[in-house]
Amino acid sequence: MAAARKLESLNENFLTCSICREGYKDPCTLTCGHTFCKGCLGEFLKTKQDAIRAKSIPCPYCRQMTRVPRPDRPVEEWVKQIKPSFLMQGLLDTLACGGNTDHDTENPCHPCQDLGDSHPANFYCQDCHVPLCKRCVRMHASLPGTSNHVIADLGGTVKVTRRQRCTEHNEVMDFCCKDCDRAICHKCFVIYHGKCDSVVTLQSIMSEMRSVLTHNKGLITQSFDDTGRSLQQHRSQIDAISHNKDKIKSQIRQASQKAMDVIKQKEKQLLEELNEMTEKQSGQLRGRIKSGEIDMQMYQQYIEYITQVLKSGSENDMFDVYQMCQSGAIKEATDRDVTFTDSVPDSKLIFVSEIDERKLHKDVQLGRMQQNVCYVMDTRLGKIQCGKFDVMCRPVLHKTVGIRVDGDRLQTYPYDATVLVVDGEETLVVTDYNNTCLKSFYTKNNISRHSKLDLASNPSSVTRLSDNQVAVSFWSHNEIVIVRVTPDLVLQSSVTTKKEYICQTALNPSTLAAGCGDHPCVDILDISGRVMRSVSRFNSGKNLICHPFCLCATDRGNILVSDSGSHSVYCITPEGDVVFTYTPTGESRLSLPRGITTTSTGHILVADYLAHKVVLLTPAGEFVRDLLTLQDGIRYPCGLMFCDCKLYVGEVEGGVVKVFNCRIPQ
Repeated sequence: MAAARKLESLNENFLTCSICREGYKDPCTLTCGHTFCKGCLGEFLKTKQDAIRAKSIPCPYCRQMTRVPRPDRPVEEWVKQIKPSFLMQGLLDTLACGGNTDHDTENPCHPCQDLGDSHPANFYCQDCHVPLCKRCVRMHASLPGTSNHVIADLGGTVKVTRRQRCTEHNEVMDFCCKDCDRAICHKCFVIYHGKCDSVVTLQSIMSEMRSVLTHNKGLITQSFDDTGRSLQQHRSQIDAISHNKDKIKSQIRQASQKAMDVIKQKEKQLLEELNEMTEKQSGQLRGRIKSGEIDMQMYQQYIEYITQVLKSGSENDMFDVYQMCQSGAIKEATDRDVTFTDSVPDSKLIFVSEIDERKLHKDVQLGRMQQNVCYVMDTRLGKIQCGKFDVMCRPVLHKTVGIRVDGDRLQTYPYDATVLVVDGEETLVVTDYNNTCLKSFYTKNNISRHSKLDLASNPSSVTRLSDNQVAVSFWSHNEIVIVRVTPDLVLQSSVTTKKEYICQTALNPSTLAAGCGDHPCVDILDISGRVMRSVSRFNSGKNLICHPFCLCATDRGNILVSDSGSHSVYCITPEGDVVFTYTPTGESRLSLPRGITTTSTGHILVADYLAHKVVLLTPAGEFVRDLLTLQDGIRYPCGLMFCDCKLYVGEVEGGVVKVFNCRIPQ
């Protein structure tokens, strides 16, 4: 029963024509891979005049066209030219044989089977290529046309496959027309393929077919094995990801618990301090209360004594009390603790919170996610860099972005650049120093677009604050402007500063590091422009800051400075500690360092303006090699930006931004 159900399911799902919803009759397969009955396909073709005019047969399932080999023949014969599906016909024949559960029918007699009967075949006609039972052998030998055919004994051990017959002539298809790429019978050869150049017998190309099939089987087997290994690798990676997820989840909870423990400890200290201070205040007041209660008892006694004397009317007793009052004894007793009735100074405690609720949800950090060197995620800015930077790669020019737009009066000057992804669109934001504006370039609906925002002065540096927000500083203007990127540019706010900042970089969405040239320093600013800290001399005592030209924040929160005055690159902490300095001499001396950026692996890239090159340094500030030179088409590089394994280089001379691909080949 189970076998019968499987056969029925196979017939319904794989061996049924989707047009007539019945089992295939003379199946043929189109170039798209879908199979139909030739008769059904012919009827369908009659309804598609546009396909007939195109000399093609449309697939009823996916509408893909199959070119007709001989469109000069009548339309009724077009479907006959489609190569028959030997695979489907073989399955149908196999199921037709296997569907009969009687014993000894593995090799059925084909003449009997055509008549609706079922008998086992014990013989095989080598001329007709059909298996025969004993009765059909006798009939075969009695007919004049087949009496001289060679009959072989199967012996019950050889399984015979039924030969494909021509649907038009019911003849065994022994030939193959290579020009039309189809199997034919000898009548088809005589009638339709007399003019074809390459008609051969199937037997003559048997070795070729076996070789091709064996080769394809090997390729498919290799693909099968490779896919299996790939799937196993993916499953292992999923298990590893799940395991790593549980591990990191535990680490996050531990970090959260540590933060809560610190907060709980702070809470405990504050509560203990509160108890101590309130206990001290309450103790002083309780002492006064006790003293006051004693005085009240004494006063009560005086009151009762004087009341009794007055009631008694005794002149002697009243005279004694009168003398006590006149002598000042009672008055002295009432004045003894006069300070108790004095006003007590207001010593109410207040709690001053040191938490800025506006920044609490942004700046409280438990840690950050970092995926080896392939993905570096900075939670402070929400910056994600994808792909692995190849230290030894030779960058390939991907494209050149001309930043000149309508309305520009002077030669464009791409001083600095940054890249944002806004609503899935990669947006290049560039400061045009000469034309006193900020520009954005992006592609939307496969159309290149741009936006321009005119500014009050010549902009120098631009840095990314968030996914859709940048800050712009000016060479000779006491201001920092905040611009929203939609990806069009919208002026959001402006901040007046006490100094003119040549360059800047965002340490987090509310904190900037800015470099000043007039009074050389690197200031740490909040988003309102207030200077929280100024670094003019390093904590080590050195004074290397001469003329900071460009700044870049590292993923560790340090500040990289390209200093054109000292021809150096140095890395400092926001507190002013020196992490490293890079001041090469001789031939490798930096002529005029300008733009600076970091890669996804933490390596440092520096633009040397006068030397026409981009220098590659290790994360520790050690020279690796010249990444780009004049031979790569680099001339007067200024602004640098690395994002998603692409290096953006602003060239002053050409007024363009060149984009180089630095990704490891897959």
